[in-house]
This record gives sequence, C-alpha cells and structure tokens, in this order.
Amino acid sequence: MRTWRLSILALLLAATAACDGQKKDRDTAAPPAPAPQAAPSMPSRPTAQPTQLVSLAWRPSSSNQNLQAFDLEVSGLDVLAVCHVPPGWTINATGSGEGVTELKGQATVGAAYVSLDDMQDIAGLFLVRARPSETFAVKGEITTGIYGGDQTTIPATPALLRRDAADRCPPPKG
Repeated sequence: MRTWRLSILALLLAATAACDGQKKDRDTAAPPAPAPQAAPSMPSRPTAQPTQLVSLAWRPSSSNQNLQAFDLEVSGLDVLAVCHVPPGWTINATGSGEGVTELKGQATVGAAYVSLDDMQDIAGLFLVRARPSETFAVKGEITTGIYGGDQTTIPATPALLRRDAADRCPPPKG
C-alpha cells in the first residue's frame, strides 16, 4: 500500500475515534443550556398566484355557426403553457411576461372549424397565472362563420375567456 493511503486511513480512524469519544462525553455531560431566543423571522415571501385553465367561452348561436379563428390581446396574466391545440388548428401565445400576451388561433382548413359538436376542443386551451398587480383585460376579436356563408368578427371581452382553477394542463384528449 502506498504511504499516502496509509496516512489517509490513519486520519480517518483518528477522526472516527474522536467522534465516538465526543458522543460518550455528551451522554454523561449536563443537559444542554436552553437555546437563545431566535431572531424574528424574515417576512415570508408572497405566495405565487394560483394557476388557471383558460377556455374560450364562445357558443354558436345556431347549429350552422362555427368558430374559425381568434386574435386576442390579453393583459393581467401570463400564459404558462398551451395545453392543447384543436385538430386542424394552429395556436400561438407570444409576449407572456411583457405586459400584453397575444393569443392567436385559426383553423388551417374549413373542416377544422369548431362547431356546436366540437365545443370540447376549445376547453382548457391555456394554463395561465394571474399577475397580482394588474387588471385582467381582453382586446381583439374572434372570427365566426356559417357553413356555406359569410364570416363575422365579434369583439372580444373578458367574458369570452372562462378561467377555472387548475394545477396543470388536463391530460390529452383521447
């Protein structure tokens, strides 16, 4: 064995013996003095805002009406995740954490428009966290249409976005 290894081994044995000796001394020594009063604790950090799932609360006025796109500017919250994208759609969330978040979505083909039968496709789209010092506001519009008819734009309001408490995105729809 090399001599430096023996030195380390001897040092470890001495440290172990010293620790054992301190334990025996502690067992026979007088009980420890009461601990001094702790300094006042630091104020606790503010708790993080709870997360929420955001869904589009739009409902068609007839069985022929459909949702074709949305273009929204949202303030007062940060988008943490796009939870799912309806089949045949593209969705983008940009600018989170910068004051205004843009939420844009559109059907890529007419067959992907969201109709009365597909309302679950616009539920739980985004996982968000409110900004405590800002008021929630929504600007923009949604584009609706009638199969075989014209398109209509509807101004967005906060009532267009339904927010429900949630810890995370829902599992993928199967």
